[in-house]
Amino acid sequence: MRLKGKVTMITGSTRGLGKELAIGFAKEGSDMVIHGRNIEKAKAVAKEIEELGVRASAVSGDVSLSRDVEQMVEEAVRSFGRVDILINNAGVNPFILEAEKIGEEGWDQVLDVNLKGVFLCSQAVGKRMMKQGGGKIINMASAAGILGEQGFLPYCVSKAGVIMLTRVLAYEWSRYHILVNAIAPGIVAGGMNTPILKKEPLVSGLASQIPLKRLANPEEIVQIALFLASEDSSYINGATLLADGGMTGYRPIGFIDLIAEMMKKKGS
Repeated sequence: MRLKGKVTMITGSTRGLGKELAIGFAKEGSDMVIHGRNIEKAKAVAKEIEELGVRASAVSGDVSLSRDVEQMVEEAVRSFGRVDILINNAGVNPFILEAEKIGEEGWDQVLDVNLKGVFLCSQAVGKRMMKQGGGKIINMASAAGILGEQGFLPYCVSKAGVIMLTRVLAYEWSRYHILVNAIAPGIVAGGMNTPILKKEPLVSGLASQIPLKRLANPEEIVQIALFLASEDSSYINGATLLADGGMTGYRPIGFIDLIAEMMKKKGS
């Protein structure tokens, strides 16, 4: 019960890694604010969370729109009086394309959610944390924001931006006792990678390019987030914790080449 008495808000927590984070934090005693674009789905997850013995509320909105974000945070504060921990988990990666084929709309879609959304949510919650005397913000970055990856230009740029955003916010907000850190997972077996898991050759191909020879388990990422949210990490600020099985010390995986190779073998 490391987080008993705390209130945690997690964006994009109706499914995938976000939902796993919500369950993990609730098991540690934190009351939860569940967020999703669909309020009914958010309410359903909040109901599940309450069965773990904590309080939970649901909010909805587009993290890339300041008016939606402000309303979400106001509802969270109205429900619990404060937000002690914010996890910026909401993110998208809707396509795999070479740089010359990416359109302006696709670029904006990824950057608006993955980077602008993290800034807007951090800013809105951060202002409340300043008034309440502190808090913790955890941003979900990615190993792709450090290493780079073929076919994922907007995603890589957005996650690199999250890493720099984390550093600057940590520097500026330390005086308010707000600690800001990030987690940079490699390839996680869940969340937006779920479609990949249905293709065993692709999973095996990806795993073969990772020094640990496997994808990350969502629970492994949850444990890192719990560490950053707890008092165990009281002197960690502005850091990005890599959880990539050693991938960034190796080389880019080359998704487009790997998929092309798979298709070639399938055709033969």
